[in-house]
Amino acid sequence: MLQSNRIKEVLGLNRRNQEYVRPYNPPSAKRIADNKILTKKLLSAEGISTPSVYKLIKNKKQLQFLDWESLPKSFVIKPNQGTGGNGIIVFYGKKKGENSWIRPNGTTMSQKDITLHIENILEGRFSMGDRSDIAIIEERVRTDPLLKQYSYKGVPDIRIICFNGVPIMAMTRIPTKRSNGTANLHSGAICTGLDISTGITTNSMQMNTKSIFSDTYEGIEYTTDLKVNKKLSGIQIPDWDEILTIALKCQKASKLGYIGVDIALDAEKGPVVFELNARPGLGIQVANQAGLRSRLERIKGLEINSIKHGIRVAKNLFGGEVEESIETVSGRKVVSITEKILLYNKKANLQKTVKASDKEIATAFMDTGIQSSRISVSLANRLGFIDTIKYFNSLNIPKKFDTLKDAQTYIDDNETLIKNEYIKRVAKIIEDGIIKIRPVIEVKTKISGDTQDIEMIITEDLEYLVVIGRNNLKGYLIDTSKTF
Repeated sequence: MLQSNRIKEVLGLNRRNQEYVRPYNPPSAKRIADNKILTKKLLSAEGISTPSVYKLIKNKKQLQFLDWESLPKSFVIKPNQGTGGNGIIVFYGKKKGENSWIRPNGTTMSQKDITLHIENILEGRFSMGDRSDIAIIEERVRTDPLLKQYSYKGVPDIRIICFNGVPIMAMTRIPTKRSNGTANLHSGAICTGLDISTGITTNSMQMNTKSIFSDTYEGIEYTTDLKVNKKLSGIQIPDWDEILTIALKCQKASKLGYIGVDIALDAEKGPVVFELNARPGLGIQVANQAGLRSRLERIKGLEINSIKHGIRVAKNLFGGEVEESIETVSGRKVVSITEKILLYNKKANLQKTVKASDKEIATAFMDTGIQSSRISVSLANRLGFIDTIKYFNSLNIPKKFDTLKDAQTYIDDNETLIKNEYIKRVAKIIEDGIIKIRPVIEVKTKISGDTQDIEMIITEDLEYLVVIGRNNLKGYLIDTSKTF
């Protein structure tokens, strides 16, 4: 349930239809979004990736001559004009020596069972208005390794609501055993809110089957059905800016002013669009514990010049709104990619009281691409390590090495030669393409209010005087929208 003070921000079904679906989604655009085959053709022409189609079954006669042996071990069957995930069946394996395929919950469907299901699709059982339909047999997306850890034998997808060229709200839907490996919330999949600025997971909810009321959700903190269930908050969705870009490209191509775009992350292809939705459901508000209504009203009438502009507007307007909840649910602080930090000089470790002159403020770059933190030689000198640096430079250490292995061998053979109380160890690094050995010092550092002793490699002067590596970023989430 949404918090009571946010009820007025919630978008209801009638308001969604009257103020956004009807005025902003022309009938021609809705017809394309409602037809998965037309959607694939449209997106393909725009260079946007979608799952490959193996077979299209248009009538029962064609079904009679289906070459079952040509079907792969894993695939997905879905109705062309289905709604709400109804009629979608995922198969991830095949029984050896039989035309029977295995579903995520371990049950199997024989050729006869699948034939019956496809006949139901053709008769329009799962389509809007019960109209006759087409059955699509398409490839099963191979889930990105990161998200695969959280999903029960299915493919998590990411839904992004876009309006007027701006991504408004996002969530990821995670398959469970109850949902039979599909991302259908009404079948029991988990919905998890996403910070629109960073793509980091926040709150998670799941349909409460015990409630006497329909569409009632309950909070959930961990995955279900896995050997080791994992915390759902604080997950960084890969390729987030690319995902937002694809969603806006879909909106532009489809001419839908108000749209839900469903995207999955394939292990090899990257982001793949599942479908476009001209009437996206409203459960995304529950996942984010935030209302769509207020966000949509803020975007009405804005002049959005480009996709990059739309993403920037979304991050600036909506990214900060959930920053506190990200910290709460993940237990980690949110910091900018460049952050003002406080460093203490080497005397400060020996003193009971620290004078203002014993501190330095510097702008640090948060770099998850390197393991160990680094400090420029000029700043290290100002922190009182000038004699330590002079001592290290007096040693007859080669200025460069041909390989990292050579550098490590030198360290292993000469470790006892380095005798200085402030040099914790030495490390091999690459500077300007040259492999070098540099000293490592320990500096008391305060980042976002937290003080810790950080081992830093002394390097030549950098663009940023300090670079914090991932060894010292385990307690933080980086908000890339605050780069500048």
